[in-house]
Parts: sequence; C-alpha cells; structure tokens
Amino acid sequence: MSTTVLALLAAAAPAVATSPHAGSRDIQYVDCSAAGSRRTGSAAAPWQTLDQVNTLALKTGSQILLRRGTRCEGTLAPRGTGRPGDPMVIGAYGSGAKPVIDGNGNPETLLLKNTQWVEARDLEITNSGSPGTNKRGVRVQLEDYGTGTHYRLTGLDIHDIRGDDAKGTAGSAGILFSVTGSAKPTKFDDVVVAENTVSSVDREGIYFGSTWNNRPVHGDYDPNGPAYLPSTRVVVRSNTLKDLAGDGIVITATDGTLVEHNRLDGFQRRSSGYNAGMWPWNADNTVFQYNEVSGGETTRDGMAYDVDEGTFGTVFQYNVSHDNAGGFFLVCTATGTLGDAVIRYNVSRNDHYRGIETCSGSFDGVRAYNNTVYVGDGVSQTVVNENTTNKHGLTLTNNIVVKEGAGTAGFSLKSGGVTLAHNTLVGVANTPANPGGSTADPQLTDPTGPLPYGLRLRTGSPAVGAGEAVAGNVSRDLYGNPVGNPPNAGAYEGPGVGG
Repeated sequence: MSTTVLALLAAAAPAVATSPHAGSRDIQYVDCSAAGSRRTGSAAAPWQTLDQVNTLALKTGSQILLRRGTRCEGTLAPRGTGRPGDPMVIGAYGSGAKPVIDGNGNPETLLLKNTQWVEARDLEITNSGSPGTNKRGVRVQLEDYGTGTHYRLTGLDIHDIRGDDAKGTAGSAGILFSVTGSAKPTKFDDVVVAENTVSSVDREGIYFGSTWNNRPVHGDYDPNGPAYLPSTRVVVRSNTLKDLAGDGIVITATDGTLVEHNRLDGFQRRSSGYNAGMWPWNADNTVFQYNEVSGGETTRDGMAYDVDEGTFGTVFQYNVSHDNAGGFFLVCTATGTLGDAVIRYNVSRNDHYRGIETCSGSFDGVRAYNNTVYVGDGVSQTVVNENTTNKHGLTLTNNIVVKEGAGTAGFSLKSGGVTLAHNTLVGVANTPANPGGSTADPQLTDPTGPLPYGLRLRTGSPAVGAGEAVAGNVSRDLYGNPVGNPPNAGAYEGPGVGG
C-alpha cells in the first residue's frame, strides 16, 4: 500500500453516514444461480433474473438484496424510492464475495432513474461486453424530476466498463450522476460517493453532469437552454480509481462540492480527447483536498488537477501529485471565465512538461501559494507555461520549486499577468521578478521518499520563516502544523525535521 496523503489524515476523515433501515417493510431477494420454478422474491424462493426485479412496483423503502458469491447479467433498474429514515437499499446478503452485476454489453448496468432516498452498496459491477459502445457502471439519473435528495454509493467495486469515448450527461463512465431534460428544473441534493473502487473504465471515472447548466461564464452557454441550477451537498470521498481512459473525477454544475481523500493512478490512457485527473467545470465553491493523483498519460492535458472555466471559489489544498506526463495543474478558461481560485499547500514530485499551464482565455484572481514542487533527475518542466498573450491574473507566493539532475525547469510567460513574491526557486531558468524570494537550497527531506513526507524542510532550512503572510490563509499546513507568522516557503510549516 502506498504511504500517501490519503493515509495521512485517514483517521480524521468523517465516517460515511448511512440511514437506518429498520423501517423497511419489503425485502426482495435475488439469486441468479437459484434453481426451481417457484419465484416470490423471498429468501426461500428468490428472484432469478434482474428483469424480474425491474418489473416490480416496489414499496417505499424496499430493499433489493443480491446473494453474495453469485453473478447476474443484464441491467438492474428498480422502480422504487425511499423516504427520510427509510431509504431504498440495493445491497447484498449471505456470505462470500460481493454479488456481481454484469451489464453484458447493455448501456446501463445499475440504473437508478427518477428516484431519491436510495442507497447502493457492497456490489461488484462490470460491463465489458460490446466494447466501445456507450455504457456506464452506475448511472443515477434525474430527468425533469425536480430536486432529488439523499443518494449513497458506497463499497462498490466497479471495473471493466468498456465504453466509448463520449462524456457528458450520457457519456461512458464508471459512476455517472446525470441530470437531463429541460422541462422541469432538476438537481441532486445530498449525495455521498465514498469508498468505492473504479478501475479499467472507458471514458470517465466519476462524473457529475447536468443539462441545467446554462450561464454565460462558459463557452457552451445556450441562452435558450435550461437555466443554471447547481446540485448541492455533494461529497466524493475515499474512492480509489485506476486505469481510466479519460478523466478521473469531474464535477460540473454543482455548488459547494467536497472531493477529498481519493486516490487516482492512471488516467488519459485511451481517449482521443483532453483529460485531466480531478477538476471542476461550471461549478462554484468546490474544494479538492487530501487527494493523490499520478500516472496521467499524454500531454493532451494529462495533468493531475485543473481549475476549469465557469468556476468560482475553487480551492485545491493538501493534495499530492506525482509522475504525470502532462504536469501538475491546468488553469483553463478557453472561451469562458473563472475567478477566485486558490491552489495551496500541495506537493508535486516529478510531474513532467508543465507545473501550471494556462489556456487561451483570460482570467483573474488565481492565487497559488505555499506549494512544493520538486523536479528530479531526467524530468523537464515549464514551471508556468502561458500559451497566449491573453492576460492571466495569477500570483505565486511562498512556493518552493527545486530542479535537480538532468533536464530543465523554467518559466514561459507571455501575458504580463503572472506575478511572483517570496518564492524559493532553485535550478530554475528564465525566472521573472520575485521580490523577497530566494535561490538558496531549501534542504528538502528525501525527495524519493514516501509522499508527502519526503519533501518537508530539514532543520536549519533557509525556507523556514521565509514567506510572507497571505490574506485568507488556512491555520494549518498539509502535515497539521500551524501556519507561522511569517510562514515558511513551501507546503511544510513546521520548524524543520532532522535526518
């Protein structure tokens, strides 16, 4: 197991809340390996196919339980709902391995449409049949529904969803929350996606999309389309994602989403499009924290994190990034706008190509401070790469960038909107003015050691106390140390460590 930032504060992560089920009045048992002709849905005579379950008009608060150690083929699309304190539950019974739902090439494997107060857990979900066609592992869909409340996806093992290269409200994904339609304002409220595994999926890992997304801050704005109505109280926590064709976790049309303690390794592997690890689009007040991203492939994006267009109040803090071919961060407006974004107390090691890349559009109010970036032997990186002369309002304060060994690191600035202060830049070429900055070795602890511990400051480091106070700063760093006054440079705020 990788010793990562995910483990750093795992004990502090809130437990996934689930509702009591004592009030449920109806349990439907499913055993696709059962013999006999008598089928009532009881434990003694369980349903033998998913289609039998799909035809039921379920009572409010029903449970659908699949027998462990068995495999069902097709689509599970129950018709039912829950209510406060009595959700509809889709889960497992018996002993042994999680029950398997194999979509067998169908577009949907588990489809939860126009329902609420629903929980799905402890299932294995796969769909490798008819590879290259449009399909999903789990799709939670609201179409002209209004506000749907209380969704829990936990303990799901989703793998080999061999879909096409489409993304969006009907794209291929491991987990897709999809708001569709245009007749009735519709959104999700109170969503938790936690402690799932999503692997070998084409195209998206976890994706939130909505047709109710029209506002003029993004390039796809349709003034005649459904107005902007963001989903609320969304949490994506402690999921493990790997071997994805495209993006990892994408948040669109939400307000106040929290994405934390997720691990992503291997993305942008089979898509012809542009994909990044974790990012918001047309979403406000999104917080990404305590995540780790690695293994991004290609430079068609391929970076760990992205502040994308139409987003305001985005915060990326306490994250780890390493060994991504496309780099560390994208800040992208394209044909839209963004603003009020913070990138702080993150650690990057051996991310290739670019540290921060900007897109063709303009933006303002992006602040990157107290991050630590290490570029090791054989790795080259453009620390900040502006690809147009459009103004990019980006400030870099109290960051550490260290380049060692073969390869190069430098700045490529064009807009005149990037300003620096109190950064420690070692082995970096083409550095712009950096008032209060330093080129002294910050004496990082073992750069090849487990992250994020391998890139702290040693006792006596000149980077201790070398920063300047930043308005709106947090009280503690990535490691739990209190932020000093003045702060250190980089992501570590402690007094220094020995050894």
